[in-house]
Amino acid sequence: MTLVFEDHDTVLSQVQEMLRAERITMPSAVAEELAVYNDLVPEDGGLSATLMIEVEDPEVRERRRRELVGLDEALTLELGDVTVRASFDALGRFEDRVAAVRFVSFALPPDGRERLLDPGTAVSLRVHHPRYEATATLSDEARRSLAVDLDPVNAEASRKG
Repeated sequence: MTLVFEDHDTVLSQVQEMLRAERITMPSAVAEELAVYNDLVPEDGGLSATLMIEVEDPEVRERRRRELVGLDEALTLELGDVTVRASFDALGRFEDRVAAVRFVSFALPPDGRERLLDPGTAVSLRVHHPRYEATATLSDEARRSLAVDLDPVNAEASRKG
């Protein structure tokens, strides 16, 4: 399982790649792609990410996808003593399995940016699911990068961009 945090620039890059790969040039088709990808741009004060279940063997991948039903309730971002539950997009929701790619967001508390910058605050991602348990501590570099994304001045500049 891999989680990649998104920002304005990473989403823009994904849109450009999709338009190029699919040879999309009609304005209406471009607008459709933008509507889908705009949901990946984080809200002010929040973080967005793409969660991928990466298993090469198709049979194993399908089994894992069925085993991980309920993942929507199992992913959190831990900011010291504050736990932020991930919100998953509705597009990848199925009754019998999880999608191999999901878009998630984290609505941070008002002091979320400060918590990311505080070296005394432990910051990690956690999956607590009956069939899968994992914790990943965010590096100082990742924390600083996310804090930059949360800076209102940077967020406004990237929107004008």
